[in-house]
Amino acid sequence: MTPRLRAALSATLGALLLTACGTGAGHGSAASSAGGPPTGPADERSTSPSTAPEGPPFGPPGDAQDARPSGEWDLQLEDVRLGDHDGFDRVVLEFSGTGTPGWGVNHVERARAEGSGEAVALGGDRVLNVSASGTGLPEEGSFEVPRRLGPAGDIADVHVIGWFEGYTQVLVGLEGDERPFRVFGLADPPRLVVDVLDVSD
Repeated sequence: MTPRLRAALSATLGALLLTACGTGAGHGSAASSAGGPPTGPADERSTSPSTAPEGPPFGPPGDAQDARPSGEWDLQLEDVRLGDHDGFDRVVLEFSGTGTPGWGVNHVERARAEGSGEAVALGGDRVLNVSASGTGLPEEGSFEVPRRLGPAGDIADVHVIGWFEGYTQVLVGLEGDERPFRVFGLADPPRLVVDVLDVSD
């Protein structure tokens, strides 16, 4: 084999390896701290650790987590799903629209609806308040609220409250003490993912 042919083959193999390594890059990756989406879709409904999208590290249980939305505030809530995964429990808000949801998530002492301040009956020992931002006034055909879901793992109850001034509120009732959680976004379609650490595992 001539030196010229050997160099050509090496360059071709190198390009093929780079292409293979790049396939799927960003799939299931966490959003940036500014709330940006990953570069590809992922199926958060799977309970397999190898296919469930990885998120950022779990934060301290007492710390609130927030990020700003991007794009137009036109997101419409289409679905809310719960999942019992290996080591954590998951709540997913799926949207239609062109933007990327922002969020404000924190433990609160009492379950109350934003706007009205009315108390909400919620199962579980602790309340995690999820407020998705960048959402528009609900349109016909969007997710019907209020609606209750659960249980799933240590998630005792979920109450999807609805929309108020650009925010969609979901109350999550948890069994046991306050626990670490993480929040991140996914794209195609826009989704907001909240994972709560399963301290019993």
